[in-house]
Amino acid sequence: MAKKSSYFIGGLAIAAVMIGALPATQGIGGASANEPAVLQVNRSAKGDRLVEPRTIAVKKAPTETARETVKNPEQAGKPRLMDGCDPMFSPVTVPSMAHLAGRCVG
Repeated sequence: MAKKSSYFIGGLAIAAVMIGALPATQGIGGASANEPAVLQVNRSAKGDRLVEPRTIAVKKAPTETARETVKNPEQAGKPRLMDGCDPMFSPVTVPSMAHLAGRCVG
């Protein structure tokens, strides 16, 4: 019987706290529904962001440099991979083994 009475007293205490908290929850509502929210935004400092640029960029033809451009000529003695084949080794890490085919498609 002692257990039932402690549950009953605990339930009454919780109910009393909830009834006592009702007036406090009425003030939490914020703005009332009758008054419209008033927002003031100052947009004068933003300016027009869609204005076209006032300067015009002109592309100039590249000028010739003092050194000559050397194109990589085909070396007849260097073995090449067939079209559609991937090298087995990276030409950066192992350049001497870059001509070995690892996988061919087609």
